[in-house]
Amino acid sequence: MEGNHMRRIVLISLIGAGFTLTPVASAQAALTLVGTFEGNQCGGAGGFAACWASGTTAGTGAVLKTPGGSPSIRRIDSDGPGDFGSFGTIDGSEFTTSYVAGTNTLSFTYTPGAGDPTIHYIGLFQGGSGPGNDFKNTYRLFYDSSPITAGSFALSTYFDNPGWSHIDFFDTGSPSVPESATWAMMLLGFGLVGMVMRRNRKLPRNLMQLA
Repeated sequence: MEGNHMRRIVLISLIGAGFTLTPVASAQAALTLVGTFEGNQCGGAGGFAACWASGTTAGTGAVLKTPGGSPSIRRIDSDGPGDFGSFGTIDGSEFTTSYVAGTNTLSFTYTPGAGDPTIHYIGLFQGGSGPGNDFKNTYRLFYDSSPITAGSFALSTYFDNPGWSHIDFFDTGSPSVPESATWAMMLLGFGLVGMVMRRNRKLPRNLMQLA
């Protein structure tokens, strides 16, 4: 009976640790505008797959060819399929976009599959100047500390012309780290497993002594 009781404790502890390891959906924070940049960012050699978003280069460029920022995931054009980034698991089916001309609103959804990256940066490009600047072509870069899975942009807020050219998605490349509570549950579970194993190893010797 004592052995069964101990096994139940181990099972409950491991289940608790498993649930703790599962990411919990949190309320999505509002997108923050990192900056407004001139020109169609990150073209040329290597294509979109060689692009990296950066929130630390205001005034010089939103997206660079220098690795070290947030790697590209997907570029979707308003008039075509766009381009793919540096993640081989992305095939395009994870994204949907919808544009409503009457309100000049662009919406998107992202449904990641197994092994797909998270989104933390989004870039919007329009071939027209944005309010408050004299750029001929304007690129807006946004950031959210929470994983982005859906969003909507009132484009008139960011661009003088209606419509949109393309929308870019980037990943931080940062792996998730278990919280301290997770580590505590894992250690408790492993410790209880060790206790049960040690106890079970002793049982045969005790039985032999009784015989």
